[in-house]
Amino acid sequence: MLAAMSVSSTDPERAAPARPESRAPQTLRLADFEKEPLAGAGNFLYKIRFEDGFSVLKVYFGSRHPALHIRKTLSNLLFTGRTSHMPRARCRTERDCIEVWGRHGFRCFGIRPEVRFSDLPDEGYLLFDYTPGRHFREYFKDEEVALDERLATWRRFVGEWHRRHATAVRESEPRLLHENGDVKHVMLWQGDLVYFDFEICFRSTDIPDLVGREILAYMRSTGKFFGDDMYERLMDELIEHYPDKRLLLAAWEHAYRNRNLFIRAARFLDRTMRSRHRDKRYSKYAVAADIKRRLDAASLA
Repeated sequence: MLAAMSVSSTDPERAAPARPESRAPQTLRLADFEKEPLAGAGNFLYKIRFEDGFSVLKVYFGSRHPALHIRKTLSNLLFTGRTSHMPRARCRTERDCIEVWGRHGFRCFGIRPEVRFSDLPDEGYLLFDYTPGRHFREYFKDEEVALDERLATWRRFVGEWHRRHATAVRESEPRLLHENGDVKHVMLWQGDLVYFDFEICFRSTDIPDLVGREILAYMRSTGKFFGDDMYERLMDELIEHYPDKRLLLAAWEHAYRNRNLFIRAARFLDRTMRSRHRDKRYSKYAVAADIKRRLDAASLA
């Protein structure tokens, strides 16, 4: 599932996707469509033939029991600082995040808001444009793609990544940070970077800390999905090409020097009493320490 919007540059003056022309509202019935189920975690996700191509319908009232939504919502609101897990709330959050990301020139899945399904709960679904892109998690493991080409793609991602982080900090906008961010949630389509999965976001206004968290999440996932050799190469590229080294250091601060004293104390106890969390190859602590070590070495070079 991918967007049909077009972005051809990470230059903020050129990257903003063109707004689609307004379309006339239409009301349909899902029962009238042949549905191809797609993989989804708790949602109903269908590929359907629509107009002259395909679309993907995401129904947030999925397979999970309502009690789970309530439990996760309470946990999000009381402990983790995330938005609600209720189906309509997740639908609104995803729609809002896509609008915010698109407004700032970051390509996401295109939405067809003018289409209504009379046999689905109102505000409980989104119809996305379908595009057959390629996940980062597959692209960077493909040895048929030249290593230099993959590293050039990563450098382009790092530049766009930094621009998003800097924009989030400047505008104090937590919706520009990916709550579920890792290499599973970035695709390539026609050479462009496309982002997806925004059902939940953080409510915190400590944007540098959220930046640090996201950097750790992405870099941890490169090791888990691509292995040690590619992790080392991508980490080298990150340290060299991420422009704001102070903001990059936020990844280490998120794990070791969190500004929230309660979280900092909890992390200290976690590292001290649960050594497997500290010593695991791609734990947040190991990756954060790796970033700090590399930044320190770069500053002495």
